[in-house]
Amino acid sequence: INIMMDVNYQNKGIGSKVMGEVLSYLKSENYENIRLRVDKGNPQSCSFWDKNGFVTVGENQYIVMERII
Repeated sequence: INIMMDVNYQNKGIGSKVMGEVLSYLKSENYENIRLRVDKGNPQSCSFWDKNGFVTVGENQYIVMERII
């Protein structure tokens, strides 16, 4: 799944709200963590995921981030 936000809707809390809903759903389905890959050339994306509680757990072609839910 690719997740992107139109630039006109960035920095308004919408992405964080959407991720909060996704994380709540996954937790209700008994998932314990979520892992994602971030393109190394996208520091804005890394910043978003950091702000939403994800931490870097690995790096190769992509930055691998994870969050316990």
